[in-house]
Amino acid sequence: MASIKFTLQDGTVVSHELTEELVTLGRVPGNTVELPDASVSSRHAQLTRVDGEYVFRDLGSTNGSQVNGAAAAPEEDYPLSTGDTITLGSVVAVYGAEQPSESRTVEASPISAVAAASSSKPANFSNASPFQVRKSRKDPLGMAMIVLSILSVLAAGFALVQVFAMQAPA
Repeated sequence: MASIKFTLQDGTVVSHELTEELVTLGRVPGNTVELPDASVSSRHAQLTRVDGEYVFRDLGSTNGSQVNGAAAAPEEDYPLSTGDTITLGSVVAVYGAEQPSESRTVEASPISAVAAASSSKPANFSNASPFQVRKSRKDPLGMAMIVLSILSVLAAGFALVQVFAMQAPA
């Protein structure tokens, strides 16, 4: 028996055994599977059993859907296989069938890699590190303020020493 497991944004897991011919998915009551998440439309999508396998269809939802990471066009059918992921807004679901359908294989094309003859930094390259190297700037006004502060402290210290060194007349 096929099933689908939804994981909501707050971590809540909603599982549903797929026994119906038509399963509606949405945020409001009245759907076969109610998904209480703001990113899910009222009537977001549906699953329909065709020849024993389920087919996914987005019903023109506001936030859209994805099947295995690719955007699902509204009102278009997407046959599901065990392990397929479906995203409804921000809700992620995993489809599982009792008898796995024939797996879809992707033909790998040969890749050829050639080392570059030379390398240079792109013209618009910038350091993305959060710990940027600070360039030292010379600030003459700031330096003058520091020197003036040091001289003031020294003068105050000298005056204090002179006051304590004074003796009363005899």
